[in-house]
Amino acid sequence: MEIKEPKIENKSAFTFFTSIWIVPFIALIIGGWLVYEHFSKLGPEIEIEFKNSGGLSAGQSVVKFRDVPVGKITKIEINNKKDGVIVYARMNKDAEIFLNETTKFWIVKPEVDYSGVKGLDTLLSGSYINMYAQKGTKLVTKFKGLNSSYIDLNNGSYYAIEANFPVKVKKATPIYYKGVKIGEVNTVSLDTHSKNIIIVVRIYKKYESLVNSSTKFWVQSLIDLKLNDNRLEVNMAPLPIMLLGGISLDTKFDKKYKKDYSKIFKLYKSEAEAKKRKIGFAKKEIKKFIFNFKGDVSSLDKGTSIKYKGFDIGKIDKLKIIYNKSYKGFEAKCIGEIDISDFSTNYNDAYKNFKELLQKGLIAKLSKPNPIFNKSNVVLEEDNSTIAKINIDKDSNLIIIPTKEYIDSGLIGKLAEVTDKINKLNIEATVNNLNDLLATSKKPVKKLDKILTTTQDLVKNANKSLLNINRVIGTKEFRGLSKNLNKTLKSLNGTILQTKKLLKGYGSNSLFADKIEATLKELHNTSEQTNGLLRKLNKKPNALIFGD
Repeated sequence: MEIKEPKIENKSAFTFFTSIWIVPFIALIIGGWLVYEHFSKLGPEIEIEFKNSGGLSAGQSVVKFRDVPVGKITKIEINNKKDGVIVYARMNKDAEIFLNETTKFWIVKPEVDYSGVKGLDTLLSGSYINMYAQKGTKLVTKFKGLNSSYIDLNNGSYYAIEANFPVKVKKATPIYYKGVKIGEVNTVSLDTHSKNIIIVVRIYKKYESLVNSSTKFWVQSLIDLKLNDNRLEVNMAPLPIMLLGGISLDTKFDKKYKKDYSKIFKLYKSEAEAKKRKIGFAKKEIKKFIFNFKGDVSSLDKGTSIKYKGFDIGKIDKLKIIYNKSYKGFEAKCIGEIDISDFSTNYNDAYKNFKELLQKGLIAKLSKPNPIFNKSNVVLEEDNSTIAKINIDKDSNLIIIPTKEYIDSGLIGKLAEVTDKINKLNIEATVNNLNDLLATSKKPVKKLDKILTTTQDLVKNANKSLLNINRVIGTKEFRGLSKNLNKTLKSLNGTILQTKKLLKGYGSNSLFADKIEATLKELHNTSEQTNGLLRKLNKKPNALIFGD
């Protein structure tokens, strides 16, 4: 068998090239395509100036727009003024349309405050720059970064609230309506002119209809106490409010109240104060007046309410207490602010009506409705006995409202007055006189016996009232008052019993009928006055504390 020798043929250069270099060639084409893709997607490089880097890292931190990475930080350096940093970022091509005058940048980093933890997504990935923008045509490459997150004004409405007392609210403090969060505090600042706190709140867009010119804001209480049908109700605030605090609001849904209300709202201390009945109009007209009080001014203080017919119409704005040498006592010089819009009518303006009241004898008194809290009110009332002349203070050019010293006309004052009258009766001497006079009488005096029976019923009612008073009032002074009054009434009761006993054997045609009738008439008048007071105390034992 013949074996054929294999025939070897030489390969061409083309075949050799394709068989060895095809892989690197393909890799080169792919690499070139990737490079083209990379540079074709690169947008412009931008500069953002911040106060500090905020934890950003060059080559790692990114720029996000709507939670999508649209750029990467390439370099961070100190600015020329040495008061901040400049962050360089290479943006994507598709983000170029959003780099314009509407663009805002801020740094997102993990933060912990009283409202919770923010920026949790940065715990693993690190800080990044967030971006807000709208489409535009003019390209901008240099920006000023924000110190805090940007808030879109179109995503809700903003309102200003003024507080004239210290309030513990911060940025992001919730705003509630019937326990539902409808907004949050945006900024808190101090007005250097009025010395009041200005709070700017944002109400979310879907709840904008809840705010109009009737809206009232108040600080949310942790515990709410209410007396309803003689029952004490205690309501605890929800846990989020107890932890974070909050501001609540209430609104009247009526067409007469304006929407898009742009004036500054007032912040009240509590819901009860916010919903307290108010006279006058929403538009206030504040006027200042001078008050000069003498006598007991120890309970007068800045912020004391000015009342007229039971309504709050103003407050004491400034107060200075000085010693008056000629008067030999202390005098309080006050400047009061009164909302005279409450006195407006359809025919006359408010200021004219108020000045007419002054000309007819309007005066101011300092009252003490509550001895426990030692709080006073300035009460305006008419004194028709005199026609007053309007006087102007030379230094301040303000109208002076005449004042009178404090006279307690409440239940406590009446009780003290009646007690003094009973003490002045000198019961012991009366008993001795009765014994002498009764020795000359021989027949019963029926008319006087009827008076004594009425007075004896008074003593029973007084004892019952004193028990109720002692349950309400626990102070040492009031315990002493009720004890002394009770002792006096017991002595009076004994005298009445003794008198009735002696009357049985004596007549009315003696000296007794003439002399004792005058004494008992005074006692009877006093008893009638006391009886009216005690009927009030039986119906409402706590009237001594809370008033009529």
